[in-house]
Amino acid sequence: MTRRGTLAYYLAAWVIGCFVVSVLFLSGPLLAGEVDTASILLMTYFFSLALGAFAMLLFAFLLRRVMRLMGTHALWIWFVSGAILSLAEIFVLIHARSALLPIRSGQFGRIFFAAVLVPADLLAGRNFWQVPVDGAITALVLCLVDRPFAHQNEAAEAKQSPA
Repeated sequence: MTRRGTLAYYLAAWVIGCFVVSVLFLSGPLLAGEVDTASILLMTYFFSLALGAFAMLLFAFLLRRVMRLMGTHALWIWFVSGAILSLAEIFVLIHARSALLPIRSGQFGRIFFAAVLVPADLLAGRNFWQVPVDGAITALVLCLVDRPFAHQNEAAEAKQSPA
């Protein structure tokens, strides 16, 4: 799992992505001086780690697959792809919310709704501009995490050739 950087990649996606979401979510109140910076930021970050785990890990998985298909580690491609992919993911989660609303009754429905669809609810309103910004910044970091492991695996495969 760690030879290809999978653990580092997904951990970076979760930690950095949720931190960027927290900072962007509080950017308006922070700039206006309406909130105490440290305590509110830490509390928001804690809740974004808990609620945004599924969405961030799904984003990281899809981004890695798309970039493997494209075969590139160019930062600008990851940046643009991250912004587009994050928008697509949130659109799907927002539309899934209305489709899964009847399932919401019952214990499993409430847990599933809270774990998967609450981040889309929080970003669907006035905070929708944050989605491509967060996706782009997170994709940059993920590119920098994924790049050394990809080059390390290419070098290891070249050494093990039977020729």
